[in-house]
Amino acid sequence: MEQRCRYVVRGAAKNGIITYKCPTADWALRKLRDFKTADRQDITVTDPDGTPLSEAELIGLVDGSGAAPSDEAIPAAPLIARQPASI
Repeated sequence: MEQRCRYVVRGAAKNGIITYKCPTADWALRKLRDFKTADRQDITVTDPDGTPLSEAELIGLVDGSGAAPSDEAIPAAPLIARQPASI
């Protein structure tokens, strides 16, 4: 039985086109970031209906899914010193 893929991430490498068929938005987001890290060119991501998605849209899908967001989707916040409240 063939598993239906939901998201497709495609990018150009020097020896051809690389395509990943991802079952979840989180997986597609990780592959998109892998492609960017590897300096792939002409990267595209499409949803199950074939509609192109941006990285921001994928992050929104992952964060809004009720699943635990990946560490990469949450920007690091600077540590702040806490002061006792003045009354």
